[in-house]
Amino acid sequence: MAADQLLDGECQIWWARPDQVPDDVLTAVVPEAEQRRAGRYRQRVDRQRSMVGAWLLRAAVAVQTGERPGEILVDRTCTDCGQQHGRPRLPASGIEVSVSHAGERVAVAVTRLGEVGVDVEFTPLAAHFDRELAENTLSSWELAHLDGSAHPGADFHRLWVRKEALLKATGHGLRMPMSRIEVSPADQPPTLVSWPLDIPVDHVRLAMVNPGPRHQAAVAVLTSEPLTVRELDADLLR
Repeated sequence: MAADQLLDGECQIWWARPDQVPDDVLTAVVPEAEQRRAGRYRQRVDRQRSMVGAWLLRAAVAVQTGERPGEILVDRTCTDCGQQHGRPRLPASGIEVSVSHAGERVAVAVTRLGEVGVDVEFTPLAAHFDRELAENTLSSWELAHLDGSAHPGADFHRLWVRKEALLKATGHGLRMPMSRIEVSPADQPPTLVSWPLDIPVDHVRLAMVNPGPRHQAAVAVLTSEPLTVRELDADLLR
């Protein structure tokens, strides 16, 4: 089995930098509709992140299906309005995916375990703690734990990415207030403690992943099975 094939019980996290993939490789794979969407960003680095995310998703999935990256069909139909800006899905493939990008990192999660969400955040000022933001996104129980932290800024970002990953896995996005989700304290293994959804908390798996300096990242998978996370670099796909 190739080193980049999905193993049983595994979620792969593929990492890329916004400048890691040549433009001609991107345009050869990414559909015109997604190229136009990326082109709406004013900043070049934002366009690069969007394009690399679209390429990385297809390249990572192609390894599993045996197709060419440009042949991977991605459905982004929004369940609210029907437009093509919703969470990415791969119909009839049995593969679940998620994409996130921020700062110097682009991430794609790939798994067969269940619906997945990955979130990466750029945190250059990790020591800065925004108390007002924390009060709007954390429960009183989570705030109480954070008040006892020696590094509240960094710990808050760790909680944030856990919650974002969960909301991406369920498809709710920011339509559900983050304060309605409780996760374990930042200095403990990541777990879902409580939320208002019908999905039992023991049918959800959370893991922190390693995006490198000045970033935080987490992945969530809706499964009751044990979760193994493996991180890979986009250079393996070229």
